[in-house]
Amino acid sequence: MKLKEQAQLTADLSKILKIFKCSGGAIRPHFMLTGPSGSGKSYLINMLADEHKLDYLEINAAQLTKEGTSGNSLSKALSPLTNSQQSLVICFVDEFDKLFISGNSNSSLAHETTNGVQNEFLKVLESDTAAVFADYGKYANISVKTVLFIFAGAFNGEKDINLDRLREFGVKTEFLGRVGLVFNAKPLSLNSLYEILENSEILSTYLRLFPDVMKEKVVRLIREFLAATYDNNTIGIRLINTLIHQYFIKGGELGSPKSCPMAFQTALKLNSEVNENSVPAWKS
Repeated sequence: MKLKEQAQLTADLSKILKIFKCSGGAIRPHFMLTGPSGSGKSYLINMLADEHKLDYLEINAAQLTKEGTSGNSLSKALSPLTNSQQSLVICFVDEFDKLFISGNSNSSLAHETTNGVQNEFLKVLESDTAAVFADYGKYANISVKTVLFIFAGAFNGEKDINLDRLREFGVKTEFLGRVGLVFNAKPLSLNSLYEILENSEILSTYLRLFPDVMKEKVVRLIREFLAATYDNNTIGIRLINTLIHQYFIKGGELGSPKSCPMAFQTALKLNSEVNENSVPAWKS
């Protein structure tokens, strides 16, 4: 499903992926994708990768640690590429902005760990191979010549971010020399949120699990909630899944229009037995 607000962006990025695919990976226009949280950045790239029949790997940069320190290093995050067998892969690096401190001057104040992660990404971009964590705790050198890297982040929700602004955020000049394309995603309209809700796979799955629940009622209540909270929605498209989960888990309740707490309102007793074969009687 294509989003109206992202029509031009979708066309531009689709062209990049087409060039990447038709060249067999010989041309890899790595790029930055900015936009407010919940504006559909990962949704868009995932959709385009599927449309162009390209393998897809997503990495959360906010969870990465410097190589050699405890945690999820880049070598571990890239380990699924060992199974790519030289196929064309889209590597979507989400939350890339979390590696920087807002207002930095060319990352001079960046934390040593996050600055180290950026250097490790830079090393991968400069090379045809990357050392990844393999079986038995060993490292293996794999080819990354057929991997297109996309670095995405909200960057404080700023609009129309360019290369100069990215440099001010702390992205290295050497990095931008290899990832020189920047695209900006726009916030989603209420109508687009409605459309995503109507086509939600999670909603369809829930409805199969609870056949007595009418889709029309679920959609109507969630639409009303989306409309009431639209101006204060700071998570965008992610709110839809939150509300769907909440509706079915909390028996049709979505909370007040002022907040959307993800907490159970019914306490369970320690000695209570749960019958996994029974289906709760939700409000109809």
